[in-house]
Amino acid sequence: SAPIIPAWIKTLDALIGLDLGVRAMCTACPGYLDIDLLALREKVGGAYSLFNRRCACRITPGCGGWNRFYCTKGMAQGMWDDATAHRWAVRDAQRVNGPGIS
Repeated sequence: SAPIIPAWIKTLDALIGLDLGVRAMCTACPGYLDIDLLALREKVGGAYSLFNRRCACRITPGCGGWNRFYCTKGMAQGMWDDATAHRWAVRDAQRVNGPGIS
């Protein structure tokens, strides 16, 4: 069955409405960056979602890692589901070892 995704994690408007914080943390370098959700909403709109997203590291110049997003109100919670974590792991392994990994 499909994972249950809490409504509060689905959009920028929901995160902002509940005064939740979001932090980008890198998979390779020790860097992290607190995300300005209001500024991001101005760029991409309130319906935009950080859930199941990652981007190339923008925290440390020259880093080859990925920034993943965590909700930081209380205990940090990863903003992705298990299927996405598996897909990212497979893609990363294929970049390093070639396309024979699945």
